[in-house]
Amino acid sequence: MSCSKMILTLAAIAASTIATAQVTPGLPVQPLHPPASTQAAQVATTHQPGLTQQEQQAVASLTGPAPQGSVASRPSSIKPPPPTLTVKPGVTTVFGIARSQTNRLVVPFRTPTVKTSSSADISVDPAGVVYVKSDSSEPVSMFIYDKPDPTTAVSVSMVPADIPPVSVHLRVPEYYPRANVAPEVIRQGDRSTAKGWETDQPFTDTVKDLFRSLALGKVPDGYSLGRPDTGSIASARCSMPGLSVEPLQLMTGFNMLVVVSRVTNLQPVTADVVETGCSGDDVIAAAAWPAVRLKPGQATELYVAIRAPAEDPGSESRPVLVKESR
Repeated sequence: MSCSKMILTLAAIAASTIATAQVTPGLPVQPLHPPASTQAAQVATTHQPGLTQQEQQAVASLTGPAPQGSVASRPSSIKPPPPTLTVKPGVTTVFGIARSQTNRLVVPFRTPTVKTSSSADISVDPAGVVYVKSDSSEPVSMFIYDKPDPTTAVSVSMVPADIPPVSVHLRVPEYYPRANVAPEVIRQGDRSTAKGWETDQPFTDTVKDLFRSLALGKVPDGYSLGRPDTGSIASARCSMPGLSVEPLQLMTGFNMLVVVSRVTNLQPVTADVVETGCSGDDVIAAAAWPAVRLKPGQATELYVAIRAPAEDPGSESRPVLVKESR
């Protein structure tokens, strides 16, 4: 083979190699972002004449790219609520709950009632606990209120997510269970005996003996035992965040009344019962027994002594001797 032919052959081989390299798989010969005209062409293919708008949307949903909102799981930003959550009537409070697991809501209502259109598994414990379980990702919305007093209903919307089971105490500011107009008497006392017991020793010693008798499960001499009314509950009001204070008994003496409440720690940590939170104008003294430091879920009694309402001597009626005539 002559030299010139060999040079021509090598040149042809080199040209063929270069042409092959330009189409070798793996090389970035395709642009990273297709031109807008290509995307427009893809969208245009979904429009088919003779179809209604709803049918065209259905075709687009099947042939086009999946919408961003089609992800089944909730975003990871959903977090469980704090142990105590303040809710107010007329305001919807939104928080996360565990999906496909039982969640617990502790409410301050004596007879909690739930109104909802959700298909979630919801049960109410008469002790003041609402249990919620949902296998869906749809929010669970409901109204919760005390059966005798629907005006205090609170609205919550719970979003199921992949988080641990939730146990939250719903706190309603300035809410106290509606009691009877008049106290319900379980055991009738004697005011004169109560007066003698209260005035037989210095006032400070009387208060100490009063609380000591209650701690021993006794009723002081002459005192009546019943259920608290609206006035006594308001006078013995205590501010104890994170603790559930439930007035259950009323001791009625001559100069003093005592409201006995059950205090429960609803927090996941230890909490102290601070008696100074009972600071109403009519409060004489307050004491907790048998414990002042409560573990999670632990309960104790709280005694709050208040002044008895003063009697108005002018309110007593006198029989009229002579009827007025005109």
